[in-house]
This record gives sequence, C-alpha cells and structure tokens, in this order.
Amino acid sequence: MTVHEALKAAVAQLRKAGVEDARLSAEVLIQRVLGVGKAHLYAHPDRVLTPEEERRIAEGVSRRARREPLQYITGVVEFYGLELEVGPEVLIPRPETEGLVERVLGWRSMWERPLIADVGTGSGALAVALAHHWPGARIVGIDVSPGAFQVASRNIRRHGVAARVTLVQGDLLFPLLEHKQRADIVVSNPPYIPSGEIEGLQPEVARFEPRAALDGGGDGLAVYRRLFSQLPEVLAGPGAVAVEVGAGQAGEVRRLLEESLRHVAGGAADVQMETGTDRDLAGIERVVWGRFS
Repeated sequence: MTVHEALKAAVAQLRKAGVEDARLSAEVLIQRVLGVGKAHLYAHPDRVLTPEEERRIAEGVSRRARREPLQYITGVVEFYGLELEVGPEVLIPRPETEGLVERVLGWRSMWERPLIADVGTGSGALAVALAHHWPGARIVGIDVSPGAFQVASRNIRRHGVAARVTLVQGDLLFPLLEHKQRADIVVSNPPYIPSGEIEGLQPEVARFEPRAALDGGGDGLAVYRRLFSQLPEVLAGPGAVAVEVGAGQAGEVRRLLEESLRHVAGGAADVQMETGTDRDLAGIERVVWGRFS
C-alpha cells in the first residue's frame, strides 16, 4: 500500500464514521506514524508503506473512526504555541482557552512576581503557558484528579517551568484555604456544560473526555458559585480573576463575580473594581474577568 492509497482509504473510512475533520485526521495520523510533515506526505504519494506502518495507521484510523479524539490518539495538542501531552485523564485544551492566557498576561504591569492560582489545571495548559510567558510569576496548579496531576506534572517538566509551577491535589481553592495562602490572580477554565446537555455533545466529547471536567451542574454555573464563594478568603489586594465561560453564560457569571469581588473588597470606599468580558474568534463572550485595587 502506498501513502496515497492509505490516505484515500483512511479518509473514506472516517467520513463513513461521521468524522467531521476526516481528511485532517487522516493526514495527521499518517504523518505521526511516518514521522513526516504534511508537505512531505503529498510530495511522496507513491512511497510504499511497510507492514508495521500499515498496521499502526490502521490502528489509529480505527480509533478515530470510533470517534476517539485525535489528540488522545496522537497524545499531544498545541496550546499557545506549546506542545502539551494530553490523554483521557484530562480535558483537551481548546484554542478559545488561549483567551484566558491573553487576559492574564495583560495584567503583567500590575505585578512583578504574582502568585497565580490555576484552578482545575487539568493538563497544566494554563499554568505552563503563563509560566512560559511571565518569567516572574509563580503558579499553583490545583486539580482534584490524580490522573490530571500526573499529566500536568509531565507537561511542567517538559517545558522546564517546574521551579515556578507547584501542583497540589485538591478541590478548587481549598488547598490554599487550608494553608491560609493568598493569591494575586485566580484563573480557571471550570466545568460549565449543564448536566443535561452533555449526552447531546459530539461523541468525541461526550464519550471520551472526562465528565468531571465538563459537568457544571444543572445550569452549568455550579462550579462558578463555589469558586467565587472562596475568593474573599484567598484573593489578595490588588487582585484579579479570569474564568472561561460557555456561550450565553457571560452575563450571569459576571454578575456572580461582581458580587464576590464586593465581598473581597469588604465595602471599603477607596476600592476600585472593574469587570468585563472578552470574546473569542467566533464572537462569543468566552472570558469573564474582574480586578480590584
């Protein structure tokens, strides 16, 4: 079998299985097996595959045809220009989540050496990206999942930021509360999909990604309420918060955040507070943020 024949067969199999990005998936799977780039793939269509290459390609295509996410099959994803390890223990970082990194990096002029709490760190994508682009920052990545803890640990070591990123296992901000530790910035991409909507998502998400990283309770806002209730005891002043939200959730999450920040400020007359939202490339309000000084 040649590269061209393998690609044609893979695309046909994936399209029959209902995979939306059938060609892209086929290209990536074959590229990973052969260790070549896309240009090389199309420049050498008549290259004959070895039996082992054929076997590995067929295995990858079969997994993708069962709607397993491409990123879980390859084991990697690119996030904010960095290649990260991912697996079924963690949510796959999405491009829209890069907006959280942009928002937090926009606060660099406010702090030289902040302590940033990354709540629900998962693969460590936010923690690694922030540490990589903010050399003075110290980051505490928190996750309740032992599996996520292991994946994040490997990503932190992979990108050489272990000296400034500390991982702790725990629920939301409880690890900081237990040690009476304050944070300057809290950032989080929490579960925000309403429980009743998860089964209706694409099979790649509903069947394969960890439900605990998706399920935001009945209205999708349960984790925000719990997280924001902890801010008064954790957030230092001046302080800032940035969270990712689902489509249509920004207004209510912003209201909840404003209510929490008023408690953080304690009603002091000289406190200045600001909140806002940032849109993703699709025009959806995707990041809700607030800060006070």
